[in-house]
Amino acid sequence: MDTQISKGWKIASYIGCALVMLLLPFSPARGDAVSDWNAIAVRMTASSEHPRGAQDLAAVHVAMFEAMNFVEGKYVPRFLVRQPAPLGASGEAEAIGAAHHVLAQLYPGHKAYLDAALERSLAALPDWDAAYRASIWGRHLGGNVYASALSAAGRPSNRARAPASGNPKLAQLLTSSGASGETWSSIAARSIEGRALQPIERARIYALVSLAASKVYSAAGDARYGAAVPCVSCALGAAIRVILDSEFGSTSESGRAYLIPVRNDADESQSAKAGEEMGTRIGLEALTYYRRIK
Repeated sequence: MDTQISKGWKIASYIGCALVMLLLPFSPARGDAVSDWNAIAVRMTASSEHPRGAQDLAAVHVAMFEAMNFVEGKYVPRFLVRQPAPLGASGEAEAIGAAHHVLAQLYPGHKAYLDAALERSLAALPDWDAAYRASIWGRHLGGNVYASALSAAGRPSNRARAPASGNPKLAQLLTSSGASGETWSSIAARSIEGRALQPIERARIYALVSLAASKVYSAAGDARYGAAVPCVSCALGAAIRVILDSEFGSTSESGRAYLIPVRNDADESQSAKAGEEMGTRIGLEALTYYRRIK
């Protein structure tokens, strides 16, 4: 009976999340496809477990960036071939198509919501017909990126998994938030959205941050630890701070302080140190991706 009740509540929560998403109106917050589809992706992944949500966000952000970069040709790609020369246009419509495709693959039950968001996004662009054609091309580009990324994520060392039941301490750390309870994605978004950036620059930083976050969960789930189980929220904080500080410079921005929670006892201090070291390594690795073409 308890199992049935629990299952019923779980189903009800999923239905509730779906209704909320369907009832929330989609309106471009900044007239920027990257910002808009980041918000949609964050909303879609909010009900997923942290490792799965981070991996899904990374898939969307990478697909958006790679599709834009295929058109604009400003950075060295990872999954798509480099064009001989930029196509001389903005890649926002391609980014919209790529984001829509990946999210529809990940969350097929919400395709109607995504289709409506796609229509509204394209309608906000100057030339609807051209934008629609570009979004179809972006869908193909996003599909190629998603397939390549999925293949890479299938390797044991890169797969973002939910915590194993045999390690309750790791399970708790994998599902914990920062000291403020605010998510890493919202803190990162505040830093990114608070600056005047070109859409492709914004897409690149979102891709770096979410790739690093996904890698943190993968590393925490794959590695074997001794006494010091790494604090995953500390690792997330360190990785994201490395990236944001590299892009925007060191800052006392209030939100970033909450990315690394305070640990008071000896065990927690060791855990925090292990997490920060792991996150710093992952953040520095992420910064080697998507270098600007000279």
